[in-house]
Amino acid sequence: MSTELKIDTDPRAWVGCLGCYNSGLLNGDWIDGLEAADISQAVKVKIGDPAIYGENCQVCVKCGSDEFWVFDHENFLGLIKGECSPSEAQEKAELLNDLAEDQREAFAAYIALGFEPNVSSFEDAYIGEFDTDTALAEYFVDELGSIDIPDNLRPYFDFEAYGRDLSWDFSNHSGHYFWNH
Repeated sequence: MSTELKIDTDPRAWVGCLGCYNSGLLNGDWIDGLEAADISQAVKVKIGDPAIYGENCQVCVKCGSDEFWVFDHENFLGLIKGECSPSEAQEKAELLNDLAEDQREAFAAYIALGFEPNVSSFEDAYIGEFDTDTALAEYFVDELGSIDIPDNLRPYFDFEAYGRDLSWDFSNHSGHYFWNH
């Protein structure tokens, strides 16, 4: 009998009450990133007095604060740096939810290169994963037919130099190649 280990890659956020946190207490919980804005999933809250807090405001049952924050997070692939609001965490989780599981590593590389976290732009820019610029050049010649090299001349073609020249038009992070916009 074999046991398969499944690693959870879904974005999660630790949402807590800011008032409790500032008082030295931890009042919150880990929740699915897609539900991060629903603070009632993480913190025991009640609807506050509308005259004091405004319409439908939720307040912490421990301290009465109406401020909640994401103090920790995981699997957001660099979309969140440090702490953030619950609504920002949910927005970023929804963005990641638009990606297929096998696209997430490439998307993280795209963000690490400083591109805007936009799924459509990412999909347009992504070329593929290659070990070297030379491998990218071979892909351009063999798969895309960018240059027609007869088989008898192939040993004389300098794929390494062609890859170096191609690299001016692309960005590369961790072997993931993207068109420069």
